[in-house]
Amino acid sequence: MKNKLYLFIASCWALMLSSCLDTGGLDREYEVDRNCQITEFSLSSDSVSGLDEVKFTIDQVNGRIMNLDSMPYGTEIEKVICTIKRGSYVGRIEVFQEATGDTLDWNEKDSLDFSQPVWFVTSSVDRSVSKEYLAYVNIHQVVPDSLPWRLYTQEMIGQTMAEQRVIPYTEGETTYYYMYMRPGAQAAYQLYRSLDAKEWSEISLSGLPKNDVNLAQLTWFEDKMYVPAADSSLYESQNGMEWTQVAGTPEVVSLLGSMQTNVNQPARLSAVVRYEGVLHFSAMMEDGEWQIGAEVPVDFPVEGFASLPISLMYSERVLIVGGKAANGTLQNASWATMDALTWAKMTDSQSHYFSARTGSMMAYYDDKYYLIGGIGENETPLKDIYTSTDYGVTWKLQDEKIVLPSEYQARGYASMLVDADNFLLIIGGKTDEAGDFLDEVWKGRINRLGFERQ
Repeated sequence: MKNKLYLFIASCWALMLSSCLDTGGLDREYEVDRNCQITEFSLSSDSVSGLDEVKFTIDQVNGRIMNLDSMPYGTEIEKVICTIKRGSYVGRIEVFQEATGDTLDWNEKDSLDFSQPVWFVTSSVDRSVSKEYLAYVNIHQVVPDSLPWRLYTQEMIGQTMAEQRVIPYTEGETTYYYMYMRPGAQAAYQLYRSLDAKEWSEISLSGLPKNDVNLAQLTWFEDKMYVPAADSSLYESQNGMEWTQVAGTPEVVSLLGSMQTNVNQPARLSAVVRYEGVLHFSAMMEDGEWQIGAEVPVDFPVEGFASLPISLMYSERVLIVGGKAANGTLQNASWATMDALTWAKMTDSQSHYFSARTGSMMAYYDDKYYLIGGIGENETPLKDIYTSTDYGVTWKLQDEKIVLPSEYQARGYASMLVDADNFLLIIGGKTDEAGDFLDEVWKGRINRLGFERQ
């Protein structure tokens, strides 16, 4: 009985084994790894600095291998060592080099010429599966530190402008350009608004006096705009459209700029006022109170200067450059203040970093101060560019990569702004003191400030 039981169990195992091995008369197909992808890619060369640190992206869908962050301008790449990781099914790699026109069976050791794109074709051992890749090295094609310019528009509003000033104005999350202008000496002031500094539309403007105001000295202070008038009065506006005269002010000769609140330093509006018949530095505080400071030196500019705030870690300052002194002489120095009541000359007239001028444009751009053009001696319009990295103490003439093109008319009194895309905008300006303002905008940007991931 026991022997019969063993025989029965053995028969069952034999039957089960037979069923598992039965293929129905057909050969069984086994799945084979057919991965022909390149999974990692890098280049290296002793003669190309930084190449071994470049990260390459492999686009498996479109068969592209490239570095998203371009290498520096002027990088030259020829024979380099290429290192890859590949799928286990790859049995052959063919390479076509566009630079040499050669096709070769690559052994993954020979150097390759990447001065132009290189094609990689990976194939399985039986040639039933293959994949193509186009590999190339992105290199910046422009000089990164050069500043090319172009005429952005040559007709903003299509009118003659005897006066003009453009400032940024933020309303909610939108920043506009506000252009204040007057078509003639006896005409009323007008206001235009634009989002892109190209298309302008007129909006309402009221409250500015019929006598002259000094648009060049229009200044932001504590969420209001201020502008001095020819009769020594001062006007203010919260929205840029409706203006009122400020009561209780001294005789305001010029506005020099403003400072924000900082550590142990209250906000203040800096001005030159006439006090007891003498020009003094003065400050209007946040509560509207005026403080009288030191007498104004004879070589201090009271008109035609360029002005910008300086924000440091623990202090605020105002920097002014160039301009005309009260006796009408042109200046070639920069001045700064921390309290608006006393000013210090940052550069003396003997330094001659730049020639005496009025109506220069100044902006803080690319971590330095830019000073452009103006009207020089004998009514000569200028287009030179100077930069300062030490807050106006020293200035360097730019004469190679950062110059204005020959088509640009030398000028002064233009509005110069920096937009959200790191472009410098030069708006308007005039070629002589008595001339009309130009109805155009020039636009330029340091190349590297526009580099984007490709």
